[in-house]
Amino acid sequence: MCNFINITSMKKIFILFLLFTLFYNFSYAQDSYKKRYYVKDKVEYGEKFYKNDKLDSKSNGSTLTLNKVKGTIDPAVLKIAKNGKGLLSNVAFGEKDSVNYLFINPWLVNTGSGYIDRNSIYYYKLENRQSVKIKFKQWSFNALTIPLKVRFGKGKTEFSTGANLGALLGYTLGKTKFVHRTKIGNKQYDTKSTFGMFLGTDKLEFSYEDDNENEVKIKTAVFSSGFGYMFAYQNFSFGVLGGLDFGLGENSSKWDFQGRPWLGASIGYSLFTF
Repeated sequence: MCNFINITSMKKIFILFLLFTLFYNFSYAQDSYKKRYYVKDKVEYGEKFYKNDKLDSKSNGSTLTLNKVKGTIDPAVLKIAKNGKGLLSNVAFGEKDSVNYLFINPWLVNTGSGYIDRNSIYYYKLENRQSVKIKFKQWSFNALTIPLKVRFGKGKTEFSTGANLGALLGYTLGKTKFVHRTKIGNKQYDTKSTFGMFLGTDKLEFSYEDDNENEVKIKTAVFSSGFGYMFAYQNFSFGVLGGLDFGLGENSSKWDFQGRPWLGASIGYSLFTF
């Protein structure tokens, strides 16, 4: 009885730690670790429209050019925007009379002798129904479930269809599609891939025979760790994960899948990014 109480306490502590970590990262790091966009001096745009009651689209290689709100772009900044990954920036649509402007607020560029254009803002100007895609990178935290999990033991396999709750903390690569829509409001859509570390917990029930060939039933918790890949569109995601399971408690070594590998398919909802 005492052993079961200890296991229950451990599970509660783990869940509280997970919730605390989520709250701490949200309240502390939200303003410091935002999405990093990489902006180029020219970006290809697409268009969608209806023709003869049918949705049509156009992407003929035409590009939009990066402009500066006042004056011309410094050559050093323009060089970064033309080469390599692009200009590291924050990106957002304007408001009121500037809703068709996609504003670019770059991170400070230091040439060694000082920061260039530290107060400057750049932009792409979009017409109605035009859209552009800009690459980004970020750290992300995803709460998820693994409704289908396959455990591999010594000479046996087990399928688990429980909740298998957990979280994936990882590094994300993606693109945001910014769409300008006159009068009805702008939209943006994220498509991204995340690679990261998975931590999870679930209840565990199993039985074994003691030395007197009596069946002993165990109720405890299982801790899962591993790695995973998730593909996401907006906040919804699907992924494949794998790792090892560890039952908690004194008799966990009797479990056939103690410390053994598993594979699972997951669905999730991204709570926030930082």
